[in-house]
Amino acid sequence: MEASEKQVAETLDEELARLAKALGHAHRVAILRFLRSCAACICGDIVEQMPIAQSTVSQHLKKLKAAGWIDGEIEGPRTCYCINDAALARFRELIEILERPTVYKTGRETMEPTEDVRTVVRERYAQAAENSGSLCGCGGTCCGGAQDVDAVAQKIGYKLEDLKDVPAGANLGLGCGNPLEYAQVKPGETVLDLGCGAGFDCFLASREVGPEGHVIGVDMTPQMLEKARHNAAKTECTNTEFRLGEIEHLPVADNSVDVIISNCVINLSPDKPRVFGEALRVLKPGGRLLVSDLVLRRPLSEKLKNSVEAYVGCVAGASMKEDYLTLMQEAGFRNITIVDQSVYDVGLEVIGDDLRTEALEAVVSIKVRAVK
Repeated sequence: MEASEKQVAETLDEELARLAKALGHAHRVAILRFLRSCAACICGDIVEQMPIAQSTVSQHLKKLKAAGWIDGEIEGPRTCYCINDAALARFRELIEILERPTVYKTGRETMEPTEDVRTVVRERYAQAAENSGSLCGCGGTCCGGAQDVDAVAQKIGYKLEDLKDVPAGANLGLGCGNPLEYAQVKPGETVLDLGCGAGFDCFLASREVGPEGHVIGVDMTPQMLEKARHNAAKTECTNTEFRLGEIEHLPVADNSVDVIISNCVINLSPDKPRVFGEALRVLKPGGRLLVSDLVLRRPLSEKLKNSVEAYVGCVAGASMKEDYLTLMQEAGFRNITIVDQSVYDVGLEVIGDDLRTEALEAVVSIKVRAVK
């Protein structure tokens, strides 16, 4: 096994071990089974079902929440718990990977049709978290890693004062626009960021919603969440939280969010209809969706569509612009409007000169606003 493959396997093993360790007590398994049977409950509800003290249940809930198995929503003086479906789906996925004879090989130029896209994306974005934004793991300037990420952010729509208001390390230079520019976030609102990464847009949104508001960042990469939570802790950002989850299975309650933002993430999903369906589910009636994403003006060649670097670089997984808007409409969104469109040429060097030329001609960055 080559070094890069070994690193991927070790990362997957660590993730599986973390989830499995949290299940190392029969009571925790029983709690998960109970939560699976109900939409949400408080600690007292669990105590009524299990012959153990409330303090013991609280400790079990704390360990399950720390591992990402459950989520806790503060409702007045109580915390309401629910199972994190994304963690359950990920655990099953990791077990399946464990049974495979090999894992995804990094460094290859193409993806096999049978390879799991989420595993590929998660592994590369884990590298980005550890290498200051570098998607290839080089830590250099080839794909937005150690280059001037502030300059990249300003190029795609952020202001200099925005960059000064976020913790160091939150901006990894991985977006394709500024979704907050048109989101019209108001004080006291709840904002959800799909694919929050190290928390860049979440920290900007926290400034807009103020102390009475709430910001939730969801990301499927543990390393990104670790970085985001560290950033929040060192700045004492108390109105923002980060949850482990997939955007196709959001760990968020129905009708609980005022505004959803996302920055160059939905194009990475292999199930975009499910993403928009989940977004509609968690939005309150009248809630707004504002996404910045890459779409296509024309179809891609087979070589570009099958390129690993082009996929993790947000190109190969992009939809045709018309198809993207149709998916939003079919999910149930209304008043769908492209509020901005621009050429995108940031961070495409990693895919090679021949494919980069094609990508530049095919891809465009759009900001889309819609209402539930």
